[in-house]
Amino acid sequence: MKRRHLASTLVVSVMLLVGVATRAAAAPVVGKLTWLGQSCFVLETAAGTRVVMDPFGKGLGLELPTGLRADLVTVSHEHPDHNNVALVGGKPKVIRGLTADRKGWTHVDEKFRDLTVRSVGVYHDDKRGAERGLDTVFIFEVGGLRIAHLGDLGHALDDDQLEAIGFVDVLLVPVGGATTIDARQATRVIDRLRPRLLVVPMHYKVEGMTAKDLEPLAPFLEGKANVQRETSRTITLSPVKPRPAADIVVLPAR
Repeated sequence: MKRRHLASTLVVSVMLLVGVATRAAAAPVVGKLTWLGQSCFVLETAAGTRVVMDPFGKGLGLELPTGLRADLVTVSHEHPDHNNVALVGGKPKVIRGLTADRKGWTHVDEKFRDLTVRSVGVYHDDKRGAERGLDTVFIFEVGGLRIAHLGDLGHALDDDQLEAIGFVDVLLVPVGGATTIDARQATRVIDRLRPRLLVVPMHYKVEGMTAKDLEPLAPFLEGKANVQRETSRTITLSPVKPRPAADIVVLPAR
C-alpha cells in the first residue's frame, strides 16, 4: 500500500510539474519593448499598436533611429533629449505630460486602441521643480500588464505619488544621477514601487555619449541579484511571473 501511495504521489507531482511547464511555455505575449537609448522606448502591443516614449534629439552622441514610426508618442517633459517628436513618423497622436507653459501637468487618463495610458505629475528635481521643472510618469496598461515610465524623475516618491502610480509590473527607471535620481535613489524608488516583473534601467551614460555628468550603469547594478543582460534591444512582455523577485533587465544601448 505504501509503495502504491508513493507511486501515485510521484505521478501527481510529475503531472503538476508538467502542467506548470506547459503553462509557462504557453505564457501569453502582450507586447514587445525596445530601448533606443537615453529614456526612449518603443512599446509594440500584440495587436500592433506602437508607442514611442520620450524620443531624444541630436547632441547626445547617440545615433538617431531612422524610419521610426508610431501611433502614439508620449513626452514626459519638454527637454530636448525627451521631446523630439519630429523623429517619429506615421502621424502619431502626441500626448505631452506638461501644459504648454510648462508650469503644470496635463491630466491624462484615456484609452488608445488596445491600451490605456494615464499620467502622474512629479518633479525633475528634489526642490519641487524649482531647479529643473516638472516631470511626468506615464503608466501604460495592455493585456493586464502595467508599464511605468518615470521620465526624468528627480526625487523620492511620496505616499500620494506612490498611490497615484499604483501597481506596476514593468518599471522603466532613470539611474544615472546628475539631472535625475542616481543609483542609490533609484534603488529606493524601486523598493517602494515594488514592480512585479521587470526593472529596466535607463538614462545613464553609455559609450559615445557626450553628457559628462551622467553616471554609468555599474553603480546601480552593484550588489544586486537577478540581473539579466540581454543581447537584443527588444524583449517580449508577458504577465507570467517566472521568479519570485523582479528581474533587472539590462538592454544594450546600440
